[in-house]
Amino acid sequence: MADYEALKKKVQELVGKAWDVEPIRAWFKKLDEEGIPRKTLLHKEIIANKEEVLERVQRKGEECEFLCHN
Repeated sequence: MADYEALKKKVQELVGKAWDVEPIRAWFKKLDEEGIPRKTLLHKEIIANKEEVLERVQRKGEECEFLCHN
């Protein structure tokens, strides 16, 4: 079951966030032109850096969502 209070808090956090738009646009443009870069990560490296990887994926997802809706 979703934690609606946590979701509301996250939405408010994202609404009030000062986005660094130019680097996001540059990253998005490069992604559009060159496609998704291929990375070969070893399973042990992913597990060892799991929290960092998840935070990076979350941040990039939020940046894409911001850019696509503005």
